[in-house]
Amino acid sequence: MSIHDERDLYERLDGAVEAITPRPAPVDGVMRHGRVIRWRRRSVVAGVAAVAVAGAVAVPTVRHAATQHQTATSHYTATVQAPGPHSPAGLIASGTVNGQRWALTAGRPGAGGAGRGQQFVIASGPAFGPDGSTDSAPAFAAPSTDPVSLTGMASGPSQAAYGAVAADVSSITVRLGNGIVLTLHPVRVYGVRLVGVAIPVGAPVVSATAYSARGEIATAIPFRDGGISSFVTWLRPGQSGLARASGLIGSGFYLGKAWSVRAYLGPWGACLVGQAGEGGGSSCEEVTSVSRIGTGAWFWTGGVPALAMGSAGPSVARIAVTSPDGKTTQVQPVAVGAARFFAFPFGQGPKHWKWTAYDGSGHAITSGDVAPS
Repeated sequence: MSIHDERDLYERLDGAVEAITPRPAPVDGVMRHGRVIRWRRRSVVAGVAAVAVAGAVAVPTVRHAATQHQTATSHYTATVQAPGPHSPAGLIASGTVNGQRWALTAGRPGAGGAGRGQQFVIASGPAFGPDGSTDSAPAFAAPSTDPVSLTGMASGPSQAAYGAVAADVSSITVRLGNGIVLTLHPVRVYGVRLVGVAIPVGAPVVSATAYSARGEIATAIPFRDGGISSFVTWLRPGQSGLARASGLIGSGFYLGKAWSVRAYLGPWGACLVGQAGEGGGSSCEEVTSVSRIGTGAWFWTGGVPALAMGSAGPSVARIAVTSPDGKTTQVQPVAVGAARFFAFPFGQGPKHWKWTAYDGSGHAITSGDVAPS
């Protein structure tokens, strides 16, 4: 099925979007009552151990300390408009959600208390609740491969997506499950072309499509986690992405708490969602072919217990997990669709745990370390 077939199917279902919506999993980077959700853009290359830094995971994740939101009904409204000639400095976009005003504003890089190479983004207005939200992140830069690189933020009853676009992007259309189509126009903010949009938390997004002056560039079908839509994989015209599949990677009890990890494959890419006690997290990777999924730990969570999760290539027979005191546990990869994944809980303390992937002959393929954050 092509990306165009996917969009047609969604529209015929009259807004009943077939996006997977797992249990709300736990996000690092909470600032001023808001939740910040980042989605990694890198591909998982076969044969390469792709290990995320613990402090930079949360893709997208949501701390349970944040208020859980109900799924939006089809009776909602959303509007967006680009800044005008007399708009405040740094304004990315503004509009309304259910009649409530919102605005997304970027601070000057390195200014206003942002560190060197960092930049604030402020979500303000009644649509984002009484306090809104502020995110500090690396300063915006034009994406080098995808047409758009988006970050997500949720505050109060609304979620936002914003980010930089490539030089040839002239507009982006965001199709919502109730038939609303929002058109985003890039605006240059401190030297970088940016877009932004806000919609209700839980409102299903059918797709986002980037256009140039010559026509369609690419489309993203989002993954939905806890009512938040994640734009990870941008498919070029004619690309279909991964076949849809989902399954349990592992579950059990560790340190007196239940844990579980599930995998979700589809046109959004590949996503792993973990839950451990009151914590957890999730990670989505930009993947268009299972053959591109190699062996590596995608990320790990904090909390007690912590969770590590990743992908296993076809030659991996087992994963040996060694604790700081030398005890080793064997973990078997689990197939979901045509891909294979692994997950394991690990304990408290600052010391690292080691994992090693072995083939059927007992030869080590690759290895890495994880540590509770």
